Amino acid sequence: MSDPIRHITVVGGGTAGWMSAVYLGVHLNRRSQTPPIKITLIESPNVKTVGVGEATVPSMMQWLQYLGIDEAEFITRCNASFKLAVRFRHWDKDPKTGKPLSYINPFDGIGDDIWGFNPAYHFHKFGAEGDRTHYGEYQSPMGDLIDNYRGPRLIDKGSYERTVNYAYHLDAGLFAQFLMEIGTACGVEHIRDDVVEVQLDEQGFVDSLQLKEGGRHPVELVIDCTGFRGVIIQQALGVEFESYDKYLLNDRALAVQLPHQDPTKLEPVTTSTALGAGWSWRVPLYSRIGTGYVFSSKFRSDDEATEEFLKHLGPEGKNAEPRAIGMRVGRSKKVWEKNCIAIGLSSGFIEPLESTAIFMIDMALQWLTDYFPDKSYSPALQNRFNKRMQELNYEIRDFIVLHYCTSNRDDTPYWRAASNDLQVPDGLQEDLDVFRHALPGGEEMERGHLFSYLTYVIVLFGKGYFDNASFGASHLVTRGDWNGYQKWLGDLKGMLVKKLPDHYTLLNSIRASAGAAQRDMGNSDGNIL
Repeated sequence: MSDPIRHITVVGGGTAGWMSAVYLGVHLNRRSQTPPIKITLIESPNVKTVGVGEATVPSMMQWLQYLGIDEAEFITRCNASFKLAVRFRHWDKDPKTGKPLSYINPFDGIGDDIWGFNPAYHFHKFGAEGDRTHYGEYQSPMGDLIDNYRGPRLIDKGSYERTVNYAYHLDAGLFAQFLMEIGTACGVEHIRDDVVEVQLDEQGFVDSLQLKEGGRHPVELVIDCTGFRGVIIQQALGVEFESYDKYLLNDRALAVQLPHQDPTKLEPVTTSTALGAGWSWRVPLYSRIGTGYVFSSKFRSDDEATEEFLKHLGPEGKNAEPRAIGMRVGRSKKVWEKNCIAIGLSSGFIEPLESTAIFMIDMALQWLTDYFPDKSYSPALQNRFNKRMQELNYEIRDFIVLHYCTSNRDDTPYWRAASNDLQVPDGLQEDLDVFRHALPGGEEMERGHLFSYLTYVIVLFGKGYFDNASFGASHLVTRGDWNGYQKWLGDLKGMLVKKLPDHYTLLNSIRASAGAAQRDMGNSDGNIL
């Protein structure tokens, strides 16, 4: 039996670095009967972090809760707000009128079936006259809650309690700072220094890091969180990068922060609006709006994209100065190589259309602890970890590709290229062919980690994909069952809109409770976990 690992070095800060340091420090040492594994994070004082997206998916709630982080403090410290859904605008057009389509993809749906049949079959046959796109509105109360600016739980409920499912909008920079304070309070060694050389041993493993000020830093297991540069996994160890440019066009982004026009009207939704050469995101935090434009440099220069983006923002964007960011879209062919594991942007990146970046960090950390090695660094563990990360990456890639390849927009060269000129992954194309004749079902989509069959159904309905589809099961469903289902949903919507508090009011209540808790702590030792 090989010796156990006693020291983990994380290279790089930001969201990926500090999520890694905090999670590994807590999870690996929480119940250990041996001396704790030492966690060291080395962060360059001269390299700015990209700041992984400001929107999340519902699993973020479980991640915070597992670490024992108080939700009210997290919301307050990270300028967070609640997120109930993603709203898509102008990604497709009505084939009859040419008008742009919009829909929401909610986090909560109700009812798995109606007498054994997917309710989507009823919607396809009996949905509101002339409306075959807004299935999310007929399957979930989230659209009504968003329209009425509602939060996801009652004001008198505590951390992580919920009436409906939710995720968060957050400030990525504040989140990294928050985790840094938690990590250092719990014993993470924080070194601010530059890695000037990665030194390998005779077997090609990372032996040590040469620091500009601190000299030689010996390595047992190293986590590469150095962003798009991939300083260790790619530059030092030579792992190849698989580009997704044959599937996806976007490789640049503009980002800017805007003030709220009316801070009390706080929408609990991320909005994605398709523009001429990509799409614009809108993330309403508690005290500001994060927005930007993801686009393709093949169809827009930075100046052209900025002009288009500012026109899209209108008066709201007056005096805004968006900053341009390059994106390397694809994945490291191996995420775990020898004694190095890449997490975050160094492992790969897919455009943030579905807010998946933080989720991928979360899953990488969970699987690392599932397959945690000793100093033999078993190839079997590496292979299984790499396989799971590849599967997750491809799942997310395919779902992002789906938004483009099924679009019927043809008003710009970009949209014609996105739907006609790019490759569609074989597995996705096979699914789309099947979905013309049978709607996605739960058992069929269980192979995925993130996107449920309901998500596929809602997005494809929203894009008009099923408009001319013919389903054998449609002959087996009844209008009476559908009307009863919609009566029940309508009553539920009315009750929730009446019962749940205003989003802004709820956040103010949570922030007030966090302030009270901090005052009550007095001279706390700062150990939040």
